[in-house]
Parts: sequence; structure tokens; C-alpha cells
Amino acid sequence: MKEKKYVYWVFVLPVLALYIIYFIIPVGMCAYYSLLDWNGVNKSPTFIGINNYIRLFQDKDYFQAMWFSARYAIFSVILGNVLAIFVALWVNSKLRVRNMMRTCFFLPNIISGIVVGFVWVFIFNQGTKALYSAIPIGLFQIKWLSDPTNAFYAILMVSLWQSVGYYMLIYLSGLNSIDAAYQEAAAIDGANGLARFRYITLPLLMPSITINLFMSTANAFRLFDMNVSLTNGGPGKSTVALALDVYTELFSNSKMGYGSAKAMILLLIVMIITLFQVGYTKKREVDL
Repeated sequence: MKEKKYVYWVFVLPVLALYIIYFIIPVGMCAYYSLLDWNGVNKSPTFIGINNYIRLFQDKDYFQAMWFSARYAIFSVILGNVLAIFVALWVNSKLRVRNMMRTCFFLPNIISGIVVGFVWVFIFNQGTKALYSAIPIGLFQIKWLSDPTNAFYAILMVSLWQSVGYYMLIYLSGLNSIDAAYQEAAAIDGANGLARFRYITLPLLMPSITINLFMSTANAFRLFDMNVSLTNGGPGKSTVALALDVYTELFSNSKMGYGSAKAMILLLIVMIITLFQVGYTKKREVDL
């Protein structure tokens, strides 16, 4: 038994040490900094308690960033998972080119968000002009990045284009783990394709849905690189996400204490949402 315990700790300790060094300690330092009035350079910061948190409730820009992130999270989580499920069902069917289609859908995910953003800036600004000169339809005249409403949908569209392929792979793994006998038995009983998807595929896919909802929610609230490269928060401050707002306070405005308070609130929001989401979907997973 002692030897088994030693083997257990040999595998666990390296991961636990990395988790403590790169997560627990930084979160603890951030929580401490959030209680200070500090610019990140001064050697004698001032302890101000919860004043930074009180100040948040008077910050209109912060609430605007929170509203943007909330809308983005709702749309990206719902649309991203719905699209990923349907794409997974499609490429899991008996297509001759299904392996090629899997690669095509997953390929954008391996590209950096910064690079993706700059590529799509070129497409929105220059590509649409060239397309309109060749095919003069109103769609190619839309100002995607200079209008606040259109900029929101531009970020949403590009982020879905990049992330759906990754969620698709997780759903493909879940679909391949479902025994075909369940589908065959339901078909023999007269269930059509929609009924089989609703009562067999979807319930058995709940473990994959739990994972993807968790990941897509976390990714939505930590949107940063694509936010910077596509719009940099513009036009005005209409597309500033919470992560970009935290970054601006910390490094552009040199408000280490106030920015840390914003970061702690962001962490708390993501933790609360994901805990409720994981608990809710876990209860609906089917044990076979």
C-alpha cells in the first residue's frame, strides 16, 4: 500500500506544483493587489481595502464591458455548441470526404487568435470592397468594423469560425462512443431520425455537452486576442470585453490595484456561471 501511495504522489506532485505556481499563487497575489492603490512600480503601495471594488459600481465603462461580454457569451456559447453538434453529426455520416471536412473545420482552431483577427480585418476592409466591385450586392457594402452593432457580430462570427471545429471534435468523440445498437433498436421500433436524435443521441451526448459548455463559457469571458486584433475595443468602447478592460487598466492605465479588482470580479463571474452550468448538465448525464 505504501508503494502505491508513493507512486500516486510521484504522478500527482508535479501537476499539483505547477497548478499552485501558475494558478493558486497568481490568484492570491491578484486578490492582494486588488486591496491596494498601486501603479505596479511604486515600492510603497497604499492599502485601501475594498475601495477598488466599491469604485467598480461607479465605473460605466466596466459595466459596458460586462454587458458586451455577457451578450457575447450567450450568443457564442449557444450558437457555437449548436453548430458544433450539427457539424459533428454531418461529418460523422457516411460521407466520402468526411476526413477532409473534419480537417477543414478544425484547421482554424490551430491558428492564433491574433493572426485570425488580422486576416479577417483585411477581409472585412479590403476583401469586401473587391467582392462588391465584382458582385455589386448590399452584403459586401456592410461596414463590419466601423459600426458598433456590426462590430459585435463580426467578432462573434469570426470567433465561431475559429472555435466550432474544436467543439466538433469533442462531439465526434461522444458520438463515436454511443453504441449503434440503440439507434438500430429505435429505428426498428419506428422512431424517425429526429426522434432518435432527441431521445437517444442528445441524452447520451450530455458528457460532451458538459465539457463543451464549460469550455465555451470560459473562452467567451476570456476573449482577448481576437478582440484586440479585430476592433481593439472600437468603435469607441462599444466592443471592449472584460478581459481587454482588465488589460487596459493594468498595463495601459498603470492601475495595478484597480485592474486586479476587475480581474477578481471576472474570475468570480466565470466560476459562478461554470459551477452552476456543470452542476446542471452533470445531473442530466445518462449512466449506461
